[in-house]
Amino acid sequence: MSGERFDLVGLGEPMIELNQTRGAGVEYVQGFGGDTSNCAIAAARLGARTAYVTRLGNDAFGRLFLDLWRREGVDATGIGIDADAPTGIYFVAHGAKGHEFSYLRASSAASRMRPADLPLAVIRAAKVLHLSGISQAISASACDACFAAIEA
Repeated sequence: MSGERFDLVGLGEPMIELNQTRGAGVEYVQGFGGDTSNCAIAAARLGARTAYVTRLGNDAFGRLFLDLWRREGVDATGIGIDADAPTGIYFVAHGAKGHEFSYLRASSAASRMRPADLPLAVIRAAKVLHLSGISQAISASACDACFAAIEA
């Protein structure tokens, strides 16, 4: 990091989105979800210096996120890789009653964040730390990590 200052650091749970298309048959379009990740990307697109803090699975979906953040100019030095847990995903189906969301996030890498995992240098370099409620709700250890980041 070498003393770099960030306008915004996001901390949370990124998830791969698989959104059902509306054509005949069942097909899904892959996208990227996670409110805190989306916020960091949007701020970077507007010229802010941003970073993201989370844990990803050591899997294809985790690598897709790392590539996304690299392309979008979001610093990813605060990302932890978990060899034993997957990157979270969710599905969006479209039916007569509207959108139906199905989450596969139990025991995801992000849900296993702990205060000891936090990259404190990245967090302390933030002018603004952006968290969301879901980051605190996915597990007790992730909630503890969020509060530890706030106190850093």
